[in-house]
Amino acid sequence: MTIIQDAIQELETIPYRGVKPKDFEEFWLESLRRDAQTKARLELEAIAYPLSKVEVFSATVLSGDRTKLKGYYMRPRAIDPQEALPGLVRFHGYSGNRGQLSELLLWALQGYAVLALDVRGQCGETPDTRVYPSGAFSGWLTLGLESPHTHYLRQVYLDGVRAVEALANQPEVDEKRIGCMGKSQGGGLAVIAGGVINALGQEVNLKGGVKAVSAAMPFLADFRSSYQLQKGGPLEELAWYFQLHDPEHQREEGIFTTLDYFDGVHFAPWLGKKTACLVSMGLKDTVCPPATVYWLYKGICGEKKLLIYPEYGHESPDGFVDRQIEFFAKELL
Repeated sequence: MTIIQDAIQELETIPYRGVKPKDFEEFWLESLRRDAQTKARLELEAIAYPLSKVEVFSATVLSGDRTKLKGYYMRPRAIDPQEALPGLVRFHGYSGNRGQLSELLLWALQGYAVLALDVRGQCGETPDTRVYPSGAFSGWLTLGLESPHTHYLRQVYLDGVRAVEALANQPEVDEKRIGCMGKSQGGGLAVIAGGVINALGQEVNLKGGVKAVSAAMPFLADFRSSYQLQKGGPLEELAWYFQLHDPEHQREEGIFTTLDYFDGVHFAPWLGKKTACLVSMGLKDTVCPPATVYWLYKGICGEKKLLIYPEYGHESPDGFVDRQIEFFAKELL
């Protein structure tokens, strides 16, 4: 038995500890219905760029709560009006931002229209305009823990859906050939945004859908297990929150019940059987423990591939980008 085979066998013995709320679908359908009352559109402002083969824009999407989500949009310059472009939405990692234009160039030169937006309130230009019912520990995961209706991630997930829909509404983009990608927080958001729009989008007359997802070491899965297994990741914020606000863990069950509404494992089946997924994990990852990534992967019901890197932690080998290129070319080009 190889190291990877042995690891999979061990992962199969680790129980999933999340609990899917009974009103999970109702909660997200109502949230999406409220958020989708205005059409998602890209507001674009051209940016000078030294390469003639691409067009580069500063992009803004107005969220459902009227927050201006800032980012970049890049597309091939030579567009055949008879042939729409495949689209990609790139989600960034926790405490990051939209990234650099050079990171989008790789995809635009292959023929994709690419959108990358800041996650609200994190380290980009996009603010978080919401007011929360109580204080929180440094970071974002403990904002609004009192209820799924007030938690920070509720609007973040809806913003992710809005990014996909805004891209689908671009006239040069083929709404039937859209992919999502990201790593860590971004990998989780790629799965979650794709799941919500695929499962519930038609209920609120959304145009978009996600055909392919690449999720590298995805975060936001099985919060209960993640909290116990992680070291040095974003869930350290929750440890400090307990230490300062609830040292006897009297509110523990209520807190994790709130987080169950945002568990990526519950969203993974919503991608559907027609959406292909490429997932990766490092066996030495202490930020997104392998067991949590594995449970998210198991929830995906379409064509899927899990890349396991025994010597890697919370990072991917250089060759992973080549696997992404191959994956999206097969599914979208």
